[in-house]
Amino acid sequence: MAGQMVIEGVQEMMDAVYKDVATPEAKELILFSNNFAITDATVNADLTEIVTNGGEKVTLTAGTWDAATAADPVVSRYNGVTGVVFTITGNLTVYGWAIRGVTSVKIYAAENFGIKTFVNGNTFTCQPIDVKLDIPE
Repeated sequence: MAGQMVIEGVQEMMDAVYKDVATPEAKELILFSNNFAITDATVNADLTEIVTNGGEKVTLTAGTWDAATAADPVVSRYNGVTGVVFTITGNLTVYGWAIRGVTSVKIYAAENFGIKTFVNGNTFTCQPIDVKLDIPE
């Protein structure tokens, strides 16, 4: 299963392109601990953010995104070489990830990959975080 773009994130991206928003808000990667089925209507309140035990949010540095590809599907990848590595410091249950606006807490994309459990000392890598948009013909 792949991550899914959601409406509020796509709205923000379209405004940035078409309304020429000069400074898009910073993004962060969160992990969530509830078994929520991601849809295009998913919002931050639907997800139970992990805030302890090494699963805390990570700010996504704008310059670390690869340039979007010029083919269908259009792909933008975050830190394609190493991804985002979480070092677990206690017991942790993770169902998925979401890319969220730091200020607005709007969800741009999310994925429920099913239950994963970790114990102290484990590492978990979200790699790579791909955003893909298929262009309908």
